[in-house]
Amino acid sequence: MCWSELPDVLLEEVYSKLTYKQRYYCSMVCRHWYDLFYSSKVWEHFVLGERTLTRRRMRPYRNSYMYTLSQYKAKMCLDRVGEFFKKITIKPISDYYNLYAFMTVLSAFLEFYEEYPMPLLHGFHFNFGCENRGFSGITVHGTGGKILEELKRLLGNMKNLEELTLNQLLLDKKEAPGLLESVLENCAETLKVLEIVNCTKGSYPMFYAGMFMSLQKLIISPQHLSSDVIAMLASTSLTDIHIVQDRHTDGVAPINSQTWFEVKQMSPRLQVRLEARGGTREEILFQPRAPVTSIVYDSPYLKMTPDAVMMITDHYRKTLRLYAQKGLPRTHGSRSFHERCDGLVLMLVRQCPELRVLIIRERISSMTLLLVASQAKKLQKLYVRQNAVLKKTDWPKTLEWSDEYYADLKKKSQSYELLQKEISRCMGYPWKLLTDKEFEKLKI
Repeated sequence: MCWSELPDVLLEEVYSKLTYKQRYYCSMVCRHWYDLFYSSKVWEHFVLGERTLTRRRMRPYRNSYMYTLSQYKAKMCLDRVGEFFKKITIKPISDYYNLYAFMTVLSAFLEFYEEYPMPLLHGFHFNFGCENRGFSGITVHGTGGKILEELKRLLGNMKNLEELTLNQLLLDKKEAPGLLESVLENCAETLKVLEIVNCTKGSYPMFYAGMFMSLQKLIISPQHLSSDVIAMLASTSLTDIHIVQDRHTDGVAPINSQTWFEVKQMSPRLQVRLEARGGTREEILFQPRAPVTSIVYDSPYLKMTPDAVMMITDHYRKTLRLYAQKGLPRTHGSRSFHERCDGLVLMLVRQCPELRVLIIRERISSMTLLLVASQAKKLQKLYVRQNAVLKKTDWPKTLEWSDEYYADLKKKSQSYELLQKEISRCMGYPWKLLTDKEFEKLKI
């Protein structure tokens, strides 16, 4: 089968994987490909990157080029295919002028027509580029001023959103009021997923998050929570709260345990995920007695520590279902048994009987994996890097183990093939160790 014989469904899928410039070049091949260029499926997700819709210009007084947003390209893009957008994502952009110019064009486009020009739009994801790299190092900027005004104007023009993301704005406390007011007016009954991470530099409770009647999932940083906010959220239809922290999150105190106890009584279906991401070196801020079902480490600098495991087993023993370390580590992994995480992993599995998914990236022995697979009765998924597995039998024999059982453990710990075969038998499905590339692609 040649390209001219491919069905439209496959061609639309190919188009959606191409850059915007490549799509334009493909549309010039033939009339059929030109028609596919304007297919609604091709333009479902619009992503604004560093050089999207820009043109190259010579810098004045410098022998170099700069890329500035072409308002003509932006207007043409919105006029031709803007009605097909279902989701708009704005990635972190270092050139704040280009960001401001695009938001201005998009706001004007939404205001120009009497009828709403983007009836399919249900998702808007705004990630502010707060970090700039220069000769003096990394400089962190918060938004505000004209960009904040234009963002509020843009949010006020969007209707019937179901997903909204506002990340890394790092506003001053005096600038934060009114940020979500316009969204509340147009999307109070439709918004289902809200993500607000580091909207302010310090502690600032986001009470507006509890006013969206259809909200099902909230991703929020700990400085935007308080006892009153948690109580408001418990009275809504919310079922998932992800408390996320990164290297820009300011240190705050956790919500008191009495509040979480009352929340569990008011909303028994509520589930909480604690997550550290974005290269932070700070331990997760644990919420005492919260209904935590998932704990995710998505920072390469964090390791499993005795204090963290003790907190988990003390507060989330009956609720924890997922423990994950995503990505590859950037910390030293000792080969010594007493400095590795083997004992902590086994303690976590024994003390948390409801654990369903376990993802470990640190160095661990093959014998520990055999013990985990045999003792975790409800464990359904186990993911481990092959490069992190040591073929060692450093566990001493206990009184509970017979000589035959201990000899069998030692034998199966010396071979990856026997290890995978035994864990497959315990898990009930074909199980294997993952390469680093496979481990990095894991999605939770």
